[in-house]
Amino acid sequence: MARFMESVATINSLIRTTLAVIVVAALAAGGWYGYQMYNAGDAALREKEQELVSARRELDGVQQQVEQQQLELTEKTQQIVELNEDVQRKEAEIEKLDASLRLLKVNHRVAWLTVLDQGVDPETQSQYTDVQFVEVDDEGKALDKPREFRIQGDIVYIDNWIVKFDDKYVEQADIDRSTSLVLFRRIFGEKQKPTDGYPLDAVGSRPSAYGRGKPMSDFEKKIWGDFWNIANNSDKARAMGIRAAHGDAPFIKLKKGKSYRIELRASDGLSIRPDDGPPPVPGKPSA
Repeated sequence: MARFMESVATINSLIRTTLAVIVVAALAAGGWYGYQMYNAGDAALREKEQELVSARRELDGVQQQVEQQQLELTEKTQQIVELNEDVQRKEAEIEKLDASLRLLKVNHRVAWLTVLDQGVDPETQSQYTDVQFVEVDDEGKALDKPREFRIQGDIVYIDNWIVKFDDKYVEQADIDRSTSLVLFRRIFGEKQKPTDGYPLDAVGSRPSAYGRGKPMSDFEKKIWGDFWNIANNSDKARAMGIRAAHGDAPFIKLKKGKSYRIELRASDGLSIRPDDGPPPVPGKPSA
């Protein structure tokens, strides 16, 4: 009986030991699993954090690229604005140079006045003179169609507006002020009132010799559009390099069968003198 009881105790002890081993093994397995699960979650978290850091770095890189592109766009926009302003300045300079070169080509204006006939009006017993007026270029070609007028008397006046620049501009061949400018206002005879004379150049417009078919430059507009204000304002005239702006009316006694050359020199006034050479043949005006 005692041996039986001892055997039972031994078996119980073995069972307890086995159960203890199983419990310890289960606890160890559970701890290992928990540890593995904890580590797996921590690794996933670290991986997500790394991904977030990489995404932020990539976003920062993209943001820097956007800012750089915006900076370049701003610079290019400013360059375009500056280029457009430069183009406008150059276009204005080209327009001014074009007008100035046309003025330089005309260092004097020349017109022919030819006496066509002279006589006495049977009704009024007043003397008259029929004349032909035509302006020509440096090659002697007509700038416009010849015009014919009957003036009263045998003395003709060429009323004109003249602008004379300071000598230094003429001497330096300044592109705007290298030559005196003249507008042929009207033509009339000694027995006519000036207001009854025949108009030649249109007031306020550029004389044909200074650029047919070309728009007036701002400089020319100031001169011809504001002539009398300039003539009466020394400060305004001085600012434009003008030493004199006034009217003039040279005259000459006409002889039948003769032609007269009306001429403006670069730094002089208008002159009328007889010319024994052949007058220009009326024809197609030069362009």
